[in-house]
Amino acid sequence: MHAYYDAAERNVVAVISSSSTPAPGLDTYATASLHASPNMLDEHDIRVELMVVAGSGTPQAANIVATSALCVMKDGWLAAPGVVFPNAVREYVADTTVPHLMWTEPFDFEGLGKMTVEGIDHEVHALQGVPLSDREHDFLVTYGFDELTNRLESSNVAHFDFHRDSVC
Repeated sequence: MHAYYDAAERNVVAVISSSSTPAPGLDTYATASLHASPNMLDEHDIRVELMVVAGSGTPQAANIVATSALCVMKDGWLAAPGVVFPNAVREYVADTTVPHLMWTEPFDFEGLGKMTVEGIDHEVHALQGVPLSDREHDFLVTYGFDELTNRLESSNVAHFDFHRDSVC
C-alpha cells in the first residue's frame, strides 16, 4: 500500500497494488480509502473504491487511479458506471491512444461489485476504469453506455493496454 497526496499535501488516498492480478502479465491498482469520502449521485451518497488493471510494468496506473480518487475526494467528481474522467490516462501516459477513463462495474473480478467495510454505514461499490480513445468517448456520448460496453466486449478489447487500437 502506498499513500498518494495532492499537490498541496492536504488530501491523501491509499492505493494497493497487486502483481499478476487478475492474470499473469497484468497488475491491479486499487484505492483502499476512497470509501471514506462522499460520492454523490443526485441526492444519494454511493461510496466507491476505484481500480485500474494495467500491463505489468505500468506503474503510472497507480497515479491514474490515485488522481481519479483525489478528483472525487477534493472536487466532488462523480464516479459511477458510464462516467468518464477526461484525460485521466494522458496525464501520466503522454503517448497513450486511450486518454480517457470510463468507470464500470469490475468485470475482471467476479463478485466484487459491492462490499461492506466495518465501521462504515454505507455499502461500498467497486468500480473498474476502462481506458477509452477519443472515438470511443464520442461513441459513448452518441450511443450510450450499453452500446459502448457491448462493442468493447464483442471486440475483446485489451482494456489493460494504454496503447491499444480504438474499437470505433
